[in-house]
Amino acid sequence: MPNWLTPSRLVPASFAAFIVLGAALLYLPVMQAPDGVSLLDCLFTATSAVCVTGLITVDTATAWSPWGQGLILMLLQAGGLGIMTFSVALLYLARRRPGPMAHLALKGALGPVPGGEMSRLVRDVLLYTFVLEGLGAAVLFMRFWGDFPASTAAAQAVFHAISAFCNAGFSLFSNSLVGYSGDPTVNLTVMILIVLGGLGFVVLRELTGRLRRKQEQPPRRMSLQVRLVLATSAVLIVGGAAALLVTEWLAQGPIWGEGVWPLIFQTVTPRTAGFNTVNLNTLSNGSLLIIMLLMFIGASPGSTGGGVKTTTIAVLFSLAVNRLKGRPGAQAWGRAVPERQVEMALLLALGTALVLVCAVVLLSAVGLADGGHVRRDFLHLAFEAVSALGTVGLSLGVTPELTPAGKGIIIVLMFVGRLGPLAFVYSLAQQLREPSYRLAEERVILG
Repeated sequence: MPNWLTPSRLVPASFAAFIVLGAALLYLPVMQAPDGVSLLDCLFTATSAVCVTGLITVDTATAWSPWGQGLILMLLQAGGLGIMTFSVALLYLARRRPGPMAHLALKGALGPVPGGEMSRLVRDVLLYTFVLEGLGAAVLFMRFWGDFPASTAAAQAVFHAISAFCNAGFSLFSNSLVGYSGDPTVNLTVMILIVLGGLGFVVLRELTGRLRRKQEQPPRRMSLQVRLVLATSAVLIVGGAAALLVTEWLAQGPIWGEGVWPLIFQTVTPRTAGFNTVNLNTLSNGSLLIIMLLMFIGASPGSTGGGVKTTTIAVLFSLAVNRLKGRPGAQAWGRAVPERQVEMALLLALGTALVLVCAVVLLSAVGLADGGHVRRDFLHLAFEAVSALGTVGLSLGVTPELTPAGKGIIIVLMFVGRLGPLAFVYSLAQQLREPSYRLAEERVILG
């Protein structure tokens, strides 16, 4: 293996190669509807699928043939699991062990797992994924069978179950899931798949392990990772729903009058899923800002979702609370987070925010193509940028109207949002060292 191909570069290189291959295959006439799709839109769709984002420039339901839709499903499944997870899984199935480079890359993607546990972790990743997607598809099939023929209902159920668990947001309905905004079966099934896919494989593995060992006395202490993920996810869902309820009530928006399902769904789906059950353009600006914040935070580490991750926000919140109380560092449930990880969380959040600001500035410069003229709409462009960087897929409908340069910016954002945080954290982990000396301190005026 070349010396330049470090673990932090191996995963992005694998994803990039898969995107290029997917775009080339989507460009084949057999993959497209009779009207055809441009090469740029093929590249955009392949990037969105592999990076499990869900932003589209052409309608998935009408622009692609059944072959093309099947290829998109394969791309988002591969992207959700991770190219390296697939690669190492195939090596293990072939009774070969991955080399040190692949082992380190997979460990960076899935979390801090001992080397001896890696093969079992890969097995569990595949098991959890296909079992949960299969159960979700079965439930959705029973619901869709009342609206479509059996073959169509099966295709719709499998596609949406995989897309939901992978937090991709691709849909074979032109209006996403707006037609099922009040349907409890579809809403509950899709939301459960989104949440489970966004918790992270390491968290799912620990939780299922605890269920298997529930007779153990005394029960093993739940790890800080799992506690932070579960607590932060619950706060974001409940708090997000309350915030949307207030903003839409003040603005007399659509969510206020359509029952509880659209309200809860629009709180869960910004956690990098990308489905919507209401027309987002009808929401108030306050609600859009709340959704943008949820998209920025995203899912949890080692999951199918993107964003800066729940644990990053939890660590920074704990740091702020402890500092206000006069305590050092970040502490939670009787445990202290290592100072190096606190620094990494701070740098990750600031770095992601900086990338987002730069992207919004660039998108505002190139604007939207509108009859040959450039039209600027800051809120809409900022929403698309956050959605792309968080690999969410929610859209206010301006993505198809972007100029070629604007589409290129979104493509870069989706790629950076899916792989940038992982490479950034890995790089920081290699570079951060304990200083051998300390400089003299000097106070500055703040505020």
